[in-house]
Order: sequence, then structure tokens, then C-alpha cells
Amino acid sequence: MAIGTTIKKARKKAGLTIRQAAETIGISEPSFSRMENGYNEFSVQRLLRLAELYDVSPSALLENSIVAAPSKVDLNRMRQVVETVQAVVNRMKARTSPEKMGLAVSEVYRIEIEHIIQDPKAEFDPKRHQSLIEAMFRK
Repeated sequence: MAIGTTIKKARKKAGLTIRQAAETIGISEPSFSRMENGYNEFSVQRLLRLAELYDVSPSALLENSIVAAPSKVDLNRMRQVVETVQAVVNRMKARTSPEKMGLAVSEVYRIEIEHIIQDPKAEFDPKRHQSLIEAMFRK
């Protein structure tokens, strides 16, 4: 897949029109369209601006693998999961390995993501995961 096609796909995924994207990075609609269609080259600076606009990593655009950058909500939720797992482990006075901690955090985060998909406005509730975490660290 050509980079122009990837940029177009990222723009559509971000829900932006050619006009909106072009205005944001400071070029004309026809220039932007030519860029997406592979007729115009673009600078590294423009690539960085597009990645920021589309909330993806610059390397994702270059590698043709659009992966959304984690949002502040995602990062905050991950922090809450890590803090919750650590608090339960501390309360239990459990001795654990980094691998087991990583497994617990990733499993709780996976469950939390599924919960968010079902209810996007749901707040994080550590009680929802307490019994699972305790089961993972029982001797």
C-alpha cells in the first residue's frame, strides 16, 4: 500500500474531510488530494503534523499500519489498573514475579477495555476486578 493511500485511510478513520485536514496542516485541498493520491511528495514535518492530526504514530503512516496512539483516557485507565493490581498484591503481601504482575495487569486491562466498549462512559471501578486479582495471586 502506498503512503498516500495510508494517509487517506488514516484521515477517514479520524473522521476528517480533505478540506479539514488540508486547512489544519496549511495546504490547499487540491494539494492535499494530490498528496493522498501519490502525485505530491511531502516533508517529514508534514508527516509529523498528519500523524498528530490523525492521532497515530508517524511510523504507522510510513509502515502502512495505522494504529491509534493511546489516548489520555487509555493511559489513565492503564495507570488505574496498575495501581489496583499493585494495591491488591500489597494488601495480600503476595510475593510475585514481574511476569505474573504483567499478566495480571494485561488481563485486568483487557477486561476493562471490554467493559469500556460496552459502556464508553463507565468509570473505572477497582472493586470490579478485586476477586480476579486475588485469585491470580493466592498461594
